Amino acid sequence: MADVYVLASLCDQGKSTTACVLERYFKKIGKSVACLQSIKGQDDVAYYLEHGCNHYSLPLEASKDLNSLEQWMPKGFDCYIIEISMAFIAPMGAAFLDLFRNYHEVVSFDLKENWDNHVRNYLNAQAGVLEKQAFFEAARKKNVQQIITKIPQPLDEPSVDTNFVLHHPEKLVPDRIEPRMILPHSNKKVIAVGAFPGEYRMIFPDLTWYLYDYSRFVKRIRDGLFDIAIIGECLNRDLKIPDKPDKVTTICYQPSIYLDNCSAITNLKRGMDKMAIYRAIKEKPVGTPLAEKGWLYSTYNNRFWVNQKYTGTDIVHQEDNIVYCNRWILPQYLMKEGLLVV
Repeated sequence: MADVYVLASLCDQGKSTTACVLERYFKKIGKSVACLQSIKGQDDVAYYLEHGCNHYSLPLEASKDLNSLEQWMPKGFDCYIIEISMAFIAPMGAAFLDLFRNYHEVVSFDLKENWDNHVRNYLNAQAGVLEKQAFFEAARKKNVQQIITKIPQPLDEPSVDTNFVLHHPEKLVPDRIEPRMILPHSNKKVIAVGAFPGEYRMIFPDLTWYLYDYSRFVKRIRDGLFDIAIIGECLNRDLKIPDKPDKVTTICYQPSIYLDNCSAITNLKRGMDKMAIYRAIKEKPVGTPLAEKGWLYSTYNNRFWVNQKYTGTDIVHQEDNIVYCNRWILPQYLMKEGLLVV
């Protein structure tokens, strides 16, 4: 069994910063740490990778129950930090938070004295208020401890100041969990660019990441001295790469880089029964449609329950040596389908 520290909140409160600061604290005292997020795609992952964190993504199916979660948590670390977004208002976040008894609510200093009102005002500004209120009230029945971020001066409680210093970590309260996932290790030479699942760095220790320097990456494509290429996501939706890796396996997380018939899915209708989606996540087999086409959350209607981003291409498909991933398809899924050989 290992300690797991759960960070949950709304957006822009400093969850990722807190996770990285907490990760540094544990490493400093000699513990090995894994940082995990419920899948967010390219959002935040580069922040973790740039800070040298062991970063993993939790697919939606991991939120079904505790056993499912443990199957997706990497074995062998002393402690784990899980970041859950939108836990109070969205069925996906609520499904993850439901698995824990203790969690840490990350709150920015300027909202400290008015936090509950802020959350309720946020709920009132959204569609489906009653459903989201139910998620918030369920979260409040757990053992909740706040971590205050962006503090101007030290507080006598867990907090992170504007210099990214963690105060009173000894007061944090973990849950306990038994991680079971073991990833394979490969000596293949891999090159990567953009944002991609951090699991690749665990599977392929010989991975060179060119961050978002696509020009250097293209030059490396031309030399051909590698076994696998990973083309990650970036914010430039018009980006095209003139060269394709020759013959070697290439995993592409932004299909529009090479394909012309891809566009981002937009204009989804709101007003879904979010409690019904929450129940489906918990009770239905993975791959069960969660919403009618054209409605919010219908982008999860695929065999992996991964939030699809582009029209004009399947959730994952292969053309020649290139595997196109229509959003954050984890390497575990690709290996299972025979699209990635390590």
